[in-house]
Formats: sequence, structure tokens, C-alpha cells
Amino acid sequence: MMYRAICLVLLSVLVHAPVALASTGNRLALFIPDDTPFWNRVVFFARAATEDMGDELTVFDADADRLRMQRQFESALRGDRAFDAAIFPNFLQTASRFLEICAQEAVPCVLFNSGLQEPENGVGGQTDGSNPHWIAHLVPDDVGSSADMTEYLIRRAEQGASSEPVTMAAINGYRSDTPAIKRERGVRQVLERRPDVTFTQMFYTDWSAGEAKTRLSGLLQRYPRVDVVWSANYRITEGILSAMEEEGLTPGQDLLINSYDINPATLEQVADGRVTITAGGHYVEGAWSVILAHDYLGGAWPATDRPVFDTPLLLVNRNNVGVVRKALGRLEDNPDSLSRVDFTRYSRLENPNRKHYEFSLRDVLKRYQSNWAMAPRQGLFERSTTQ
Repeated sequence: MMYRAICLVLLSVLVHAPVALASTGNRLALFIPDDTPFWNRVVFFARAATEDMGDELTVFDADADRLRMQRQFESALRGDRAFDAAIFPNFLQTASRFLEICAQEAVPCVLFNSGLQEPENGVGGQTDGSNPHWIAHLVPDDVGSSADMTEYLIRRAEQGASSEPVTMAAINGYRSDTPAIKRERGVRQVLERRPDVTFTQMFYTDWSAGEAKTRLSGLLQRYPRVDVVWSANYRITEGILSAMEEEGLTPGQDLLINSYDINPATLEQVADGRVTITAGGHYVEGAWSVILAHDYLGGAWPATDRPVFDTPLLLVNRNNVGVVRKALGRLEDNPDSLSRVDFTRYSRLENPNRKHYEFSLRDVLKRYQSNWAMAPRQGLFERSTTQ
């Protein structure tokens, strides 16, 4: 619901031709793969931050075409239209080429949402100083969010009636995909400090609901007693739920599971108890990328800063799902109300006394919530899930 409303608002910005937001500040180019709900949300937050910063944003929509995005990028940075900075994801491994173009044209750039494949630069996607125009890299905190959700699932399972040690399995995506690697790392970190938990197996899939459903059916035959099944993304969770329904199991009671997204369907699953916890919201990296470009162009870029920012994901469980749904529902009813959040407060250029960036959807929603006279002392946007 919320995202459908946002998508409708954004259609005028995203349909086929790039559209600039009028301003007299820095000229920023944002490249997105397609106008799907996720990327529309990226633009939604990027636009809000751009307007607050007094900059100009031009959005290029590639219509899910890798070659089209390449043409758009080369035309934008090498054509008559000059941009002060470029912001882009690593769509179908295009980022390496885009970084080269930015270096050649001396255009500062921000890579967000996903990293380079590790073999391409040998350091897991971090800048090594060889490209001074690659000013920042934002990636979702997959390791931290996965560890937090794993710990939460285990603790909830321990609250059950059984006196037996918790037994856990996991269903991941492609073994070689960077998000799968990082999210598995978070699981392994928790298991290393929880030797009391019996871990059965890490299953790998193509990220689809269909394959996840098949994996869970086989998992339950091989390991009849499992308390927790960790999921690497929301499609895998859908497959797990489907398999549980066929097996006559009750999600949230017979088996605890998580998800990886914040959308109306997932929030409903958390609210009704089928999903115990979820994480998401990294579409707000659109705003953070704009702020980093704005600060760099304004000279507020300390040389000691790390170029890689792990964007914290918003964790939603039974304690805070009601507040999150209410806040996002208000955004659905009135997308323009995001103007209640002043994104300049996250900028170091606009706030010289700020020593660190605070890039999280949790903080954005807290401020959005407080501007609606909701009770922030409820503490329902906590970062930790170990309470």
C-alpha cells in the first residue's frame, strides 16, 4: 500500500526520460536499474534529501537494460550536460566501468546498494585510493543485521516450552553472492559464541521461493526437530511459509523464521506472528548518497574518514511493528509528509560540529514519528534485538 502510493508519486520523475529537480545547487546524477518499488523508494528518499540540500537531481532509469544504463552513463558524464557528481549501484556488474569513466572525466561518484565482486579489487569492494574520484561506497550492513536477527530468533526459541537445546537450520541464496556471504557470516558469528545451539545445515538456493520451499521440505525430513530456520531474503521466507502450510505447521509456533525486507506484506507477517523478525530499509541509501556527494562537493570531507559505510538496517519485530506500520502508513497517505524530516541534519557540511554520520532508516522514522506528536519515549525503534 505505502509503496504503491509512493510509486504513483514518482512516476512523473521516473518514466523513461530523466527529469531534473529545479535548484541552483550541485548537479547530481542518479542512475537506477528500473522503476520497481525498491528503486522508486531509493529515488523517493534521494529526492527528499536533494530538496533539503538545495541541490539538483537528475534521475536516469535504465528500464532493466544494462546496455541502456551504460549509454546513459557515458552520455551524461561525457555529453554537453555537466554533472558535479554521479550516484549509482553495481547493476549487473556495471560499476567497474562507471568508476573508470568517473576517473577519466574527474567526476566524483558514490557507489551504493551493492559492492564490487571481491576479486575485482581484492578488498571486498573498498576503495584503495587509486581512484580519488570514488568518494564513498555505501553497502547494507548484512553481517550485523543477520547476526542480530539470528540472536533474536534463538532467544525467542529459548523462551519456548521445550527444555532441549535450540536446533537451527538456515536457507541461503547463491553461495557465491556477496549478500549471501555476508549474511551467512552474521549467522556464523552468533553460532561461534552460542555452542549450546545445535546447528544442522546451511542450505543454498537461487534466492527463489520455489527452491526454498523444496529445501525446507527436504530439511524437515532430514531434521524432524528444528526450532529455527534462518532465511536470507523475503522470497526464501515466502517459500518457507508455503512449505510449512503444506506440512501443517504453524509459523511462529512450530518454527521461528525471519525475513529480509520492510514492505506491507512482510510487516503483516510480523504483526500476525508468522515471521518473528525482519530487517530492511536500505533504500534510504538514496538519501545518504546525496548527502555524501553534497558534503564532498562542499569541502566537508575529512581525509581520515573510511570510504565505506555499512548502512544499518531497520530491525522490526513484535515490539515495534505497530509503530513502524503506522509511520509508513502515514507516508503512504501523504508521501510529501517526508518533508517533516530535515535531511540537512545528517550533513556534516550543514552541521560543522557533527563528527560522525548517522545513516539509518531507524533515525529517520524516529524524527518523522516525533513530528506527528507520537511518543518517542516508547523506544520502539531500538537498534538491538536482544531485549
